[in-house]
Amino acid sequence: MIRLLRALRRRDDDRGMALVAVVGIGAVVMLLVGTMVAVATSGARVTSTDRSWNRAIAAAYAGVADYQSRLNADNSYGNYGQADAPFSAASGSVFAKGSGGNPAFGYRAQDAWVSVPTSDGSASDSAFRYAVDNSKLSSQGVIRVQSTGRSGTTTRTVVANVRPDGFSNYLYFTNYESGDPSVTNEKGIGSAPCTSAYRPLATTSTCDQIQFGSGDVLKGPVRSNDQIKVCGATFKNTVQSVFGVSSSGCSTGNYASNPTTSSTLTPPATIGDLRDYTRSDLPSTIETVEGAGCLYTGPTKIVFNGDGTMTVRSPLTIVTQVRGESAVPGAQITSGDAVAKCGSVAALRSAAGATIAVPKNNLVYVQNEPSARPAGTAQDPNYWNGSPMKTTATACSVPNPTVGRDSATSLRGNGVGYPYVGSSTSVSETDPTAGAGAAVSNPYGCDRGDVFVQGTVDKAVTIAAENYLYVTGDITYSANRSASTVLGLIGQRAVWVWNPIRPDGNAILPSNREIDAAILSNTGTFVVQNWTRGSTYGRGLLTVNGSIAQNFRGAVGLASGQGYTKAYQFDSSLAVYTPPKFPQPTVTTYRVATQVESRTAYTASGTAIP
Repeated sequence: MIRLLRALRRRDDDRGMALVAVVGIGAVVMLLVGTMVAVATSGARVTSTDRSWNRAIAAAYAGVADYQSRLNADNSYGNYGQADAPFSAASGSVFAKGSGGNPAFGYRAQDAWVSVPTSDGSASDSAFRYAVDNSKLSSQGVIRVQSTGRSGTTTRTVVANVRPDGFSNYLYFTNYESGDPSVTNEKGIGSAPCTSAYRPLATTSTCDQIQFGSGDVLKGPVRSNDQIKVCGATFKNTVQSVFGVSSSGCSTGNYASNPTTSSTLTPPATIGDLRDYTRSDLPSTIETVEGAGCLYTGPTKIVFNGDGTMTVRSPLTIVTQVRGESAVPGAQITSGDAVAKCGSVAALRSAAGATIAVPKNNLVYVQNEPSARPAGTAQDPNYWNGSPMKTTATACSVPNPTVGRDSATSLRGNGVGYPYVGSSTSVSETDPTAGAGAAVSNPYGCDRGDVFVQGTVDKAVTIAAENYLYVTGDITYSANRSASTVLGLIGQRAVWVWNPIRPDGNAILPSNREIDAAILSNTGTFVVQNWTRGSTYGRGLLTVNGSIAQNFRGAVGLASGQGYTKAYQFDSSLAVYTPPKFPQPTVTTYRVATQVESRTAYTASGTAIP
């Protein structure tokens, strides 16, 4: 600047130009200052907006956590909600208990926001509200929660799938690591059944503890209420046990992470309440999209055809949907109908069976023959006495008309092709309840709720047997399967991998078996027929793509090589979806399976956004 002034003095005739230069420089300086102020102010506004944006999504997640905690405190909380909320109304959700005084459900009240507490418990400037869709709870085991968070004038919405921590969440679950005493006939000290052999304070040590052998590879979470014995097996996921893991007397396992302890999951004592899903008089079935499921009585054979249909043969079924003496769950069954969607009675009795649409997102229940009731009271409509079943040639026996059905002159199998022609009929093949090593003409029986299943599955469905479920061939999903297509297989007393043996001790079926399903035996076991018999070189791989849950540990082969080697892998679809009507533990917790941000549902003032 000084030099500039000196130059101006030396050249007085350039003073006008100098003034212009000074003014220009000043303008540039002022422009720079203004720009800096504008940038600083804009940055402050952006920071404030970002803070509201982040707090709004955090508040939305807080709403999901709030709903999850209420479910875990009360497993029936899925029956609470506001049916006319847009998210709920569009799904046809029914909430028998209303909103229960929870302001987060306050769809009608625009100011019904629940404040997110701060670390000291005081209210913050963030809040949430939510709506619930429980229409998929029974069919897929999922409750959908739409939670909107607010901070200032900013709102953001997330949609979460919340589901119970059930048996199908684990590749492998057992209540007891000992074998089912009704299958193995094992006894401990003092002839006590082997029902607690590996737990603390146990009084028996003579029962065989079934182990995971060196050839076993389990690709999914494993959990047990008992002590697990591992002899060189490989676990690709978590291992949880109430009483730890043992490798006593054998090589240790290979773990993806160290085994941990866990709480107890308790299987239900019965699956009898599932029959209510086949009732046509209950609001819980009438008001659902899927309606009542299908009920079959006595031995039933089901083949999935992979084209949306299944073929059912059930010669002793009389009605396929039932009604109770009153329209309440658990009421005594007094009437019923043979409905077309479950197959005509004539077709069900035929050798070809009835080909029907798979009851999508629904249940197929196979029951034992109902018991007789006292004279003068309404009999169950599937009770056989006095019915055409007494003279059906495909029933278990051809009756002598002079003495009644129960005095048979000859046996004809169970009506759906078992025992298999050419196989051994010793009790050890399938049903050891008549005594170890005993031989009977028909170990399968004809009045039991047994179901025989195989085929290609392309619809979500659950098959439940009051007695045994037999896997008679591969059960696989179709190539175009969707993630929500999950199959449930339930055998209350056992789920058997059918493996008939010839009288000479050789296997009848080819090696290897694949089962894609969530498997449950709530009082029994998942087990291979004749796991100690057949080829000396083994039966190959038993592949399970899904989950296995059982009360007792079932054997599938011997360490010496006979039977099957396990190849078990968890089906990732089961982390999100549960098979339709699948039983849950007697006490369960709920977890968030998935959550994603969606289109914003409400404005900051609480107005629903169309």
